Amino acid sequence: MATKQFQCELSWSASRAKEFERCRRENWYGRYASWGWWTEKPRGEKYDIMVHKCLTSLPAYAGDCMHRAIERWFQLKQGGTTMTAKELYEEAVDLFREGWRQSSSDDWKARPNKSTHLLEHHYEVPIPKERTEAARALLERCANYFMNAPELAPVREAHPDNWRSLETMDTYQFLGTKIYAVPDFAYAEGDRVHIWDWKTGKPREADIFQLHTYALYACEKWSVDPENIVLYAAYLGEEKIQPIPVDLNQLSQAQDEMSSSLREMMDVHYDPDVDDLMMENWPASPEARKCGWCRFRALCPDAAK
Repeated sequence: MATKQFQCELSWSASRAKEFERCRRENWYGRYASWGWWTEKPRGEKYDIMVHKCLTSLPAYAGDCMHRAIERWFQLKQGGTTMTAKELYEEAVDLFREGWRQSSSDDWKARPNKSTHLLEHHYEVPIPKERTEAARALLERCANYFMNAPELAPVREAHPDNWRSLETMDTYQFLGTKIYAVPDFAYAEGDRVHIWDWKTGKPREADIFQLHTYALYACEKWSVDPENIVLYAAYLGEEKIQPIPVDLNQLSQAQDEMSSSLREMMDVHYDPDVDDLMMENWPASPEARKCGWCRFRALCPDAAK
């Protein structure tokens, strides 16, 4: 049987679009520069770039632990059991501790693309006790709000037969390109579909755009009328929910924004295996403040020092 040949194909997601807009050099490091690292023998530059690509910050990792703990809550519910708020919090803390152990030791090196490696540990940035305590308090606050908030009762009570998505990475085609969508949770209620996105940080305008891309996904994948979709940005750490009724004009605007972003990516996309690199397509951001927490600042010759 012939070995499948991997190809560096263009794909789009709201997070990739944000990265591309923030700094094209960061996008190049993240999407192209490490391509083929698994073929390097001995390990070399591509492997090193991959290691940097997999770095995550302490706040982002705390959020990821909360997402995985909530996913586990749903999985248990599907099997007929559930967690208390305390158990949900402890699940998130256990995940956090395991990732911290991997990152603070050399354990991450065994599977660098599958393990937790904190940016702070990699760059030897001191992590005072106040920051880890803030992360712990965030996880506790999120768990309590998820389990006890009346406005989240419809989520907790949704029957598994009506679930449409649970942290499931899926794709659909737009302008001949693979579009990624990962709704945190979605369920049907009659003809209506409710799409939820868990947030552990503060509200951002980009959150609304991301949710509208999930609405476009729902229209494509589940054949849902836009008027029957309701979006929710659930700011668990802030203990508030922002319902976002789908407005056809906003949905059309989001699709136009997707189209514009995707066409800009198409203009510079290349396959590192066969195409010549035109580095002028990947300028570093002129805003030095963006370099401060970039994963690739040690590699980028144009990063602000």
